[in-house]
Amino acid sequence: MNTIRRQALAALVLTTLAVSGCTTTENSAQPADTSTTTTTTAPAEIVTYASTYESADLLARLIEEEKVTHDLYLAFEEQYGARVFSNIKRSEVTHQDHVLAVMEATGVEDPRIPEPGQFRDAELQALYDDLLAQGSVNLPAAYQAGVDFEALDIAGLEAELETAPESDIALTTLIQRLLDGSRNHLAAFQRQVNR
Repeated sequence: MNTIRRQALAALVLTTLAVSGCTTTENSAQPADTSTTTTTTAPAEIVTYASTYESADLLARLIEEEKVTHDLYLAFEEQYGARVFSNIKRSEVTHQDHVLAVMEATGVEDPRIPEPGQFRDAELQALYDDLLAQGSVNLPAAYQAGVDFEALDIAGLEAELETAPESDIALTTLIQRLLDGSRNHLAAFQRQVNR
């Protein structure tokens, strides 16, 4: 597929996501110590997609990072049954879908391993293993593992956003969406830690 078609397809995919209402809110009546609201908001307008393969490595890392959080929160949800992990885990699926849409539109291969807790990136595997061990001690430690990961993720996404080409609207929009989600998740976990 040539560059112009990839750019048009990426713009179309992100525009479709924006128009189809990518705003999701998960909140349900739960015990006071486990409730949270997670909101992901889509941008109002997507103009163009300017790059093709130059962001491939970043996209591959982003989707694996989203899988790390999904798999981590899945493990904590299964261990503790706390609603906050369920809500944020669902949001992480949406985030992976957003990254995957850009990857597919630009011809970037999906590096994810289907099995929970398994990652191609050795650094991400080590991070997952460390946070899983940290959070498996008790529920407050699991909440703190969530805080630790989201804070780390925010720092990384902010750095990527600063260096992303302004002309790459799809990439910058994607990073901003992930950043907004991580900030919401951090706030949710901080509320749990502070109770």
